Amino acid sequence: MFSFAAVGRLKGREMASASKALMTPDETAEYLGISAETLAQWRSQRRGPAYIKLEGRLVRYRLSALESYLEQRIVSTLN
Repeated sequence: MFSFAAVGRLKGREMASASKALMTPDETAEYLGISAETLAQWRSQRRGPAYIKLEGRLVRYRLSALESYLEQRIVSTLN
């Protein structure tokens, strides 16, 4: 389960600034509760949350993109 360690470094910043903070694939995988390998497969299949590619192979995720990705996957059980 996610321990909030991945976003703990954002503590003390304004929320607007925190949502733009960049997370590594390992931090992102921990946040989503999946393996880093699954996250890498999703990227290669063009699935999963939006990511940013910096300087060739360097991949980062915005916290706001992860929150948006999760919001889009909420399944309502109410009729």
